[in-house]
Amino acid sequence: MIQIANRAQETEGDRRPKWFNSSVTFHEGSPNEIRTHFPSFERRCFGLTQAGGEQTRLNERLDTVVRLPFREDNMTIPVGVVSKGYALIQHTNVLDEATSALKDANIDPSNVKAELIITEYGERMALSLYFPDKYQFDPGDGHPMASRLECMNSVDGSTRFRALMGWFRFVCSNGLIIGVTRFDMCRRHIGDFQIQDIRRVLTSGIAESETEKKENKRRIKAAMWVCRF
Repeated sequence: MIQIANRAQETEGDRRPKWFNSSVTFHEGSPNEIRTHFPSFERRCFGLTQAGGEQTRLNERLDTVVRLPFREDNMTIPVGVVSKGYALIQHTNVLDEATSALKDANIDPSNVKAELIITEYGERMALSLYFPDKYQFDPGDGHPMASRLECMNSVDGSTRFRALMGWFRFVCSNGLIIGVTRFDMCRRHIGDFQIQDIRRVLTSGIAESETEKKENKRRIKAAMWVCRF
């Protein structure tokens, strides 16, 4: 399970949560509502503006990634410099593939709760999708376990793309969460990167979690039978 502590931290003198020194905001809602918090990005040539008639050349090996105007901010903002071989994956593409994967698994996205951590300019995001209650499992201690899909993405090359599924559960009234990852994929944004692999993570994760749920129920039933004697 991706821990928030690994993604966002506070810096001395600034109590706002940070992710690689960029302020972050937290959002929750349906997948469609979360979509409204994703800006769009594009890659442009990497070069300098010509000041005072100075002669400059474009860098032939690098590109600039820019955030396009978003909501009330009508300015274009550079967010990173990447190689020509870098695969720019929009956050909306990640959400679209995750939503399609849910539908393939016969899970209605409208019944899925989404949580989002995203940096100030949107260059990094972490998305959590919580499955409906029917995917929960009580191991017998009164603390139900549930499944969720998590995706992490960046458009500036600062973090690798990551998609994982796992069990998690609340274990106390203070909101402490523990979990176990059941299927994990981590990929660099280069070469044959395929965003469609999210579907493989979800499909494999659901299959494994269902198998594990049945096995745990069998063990609990067996243990209860033994206790009778």
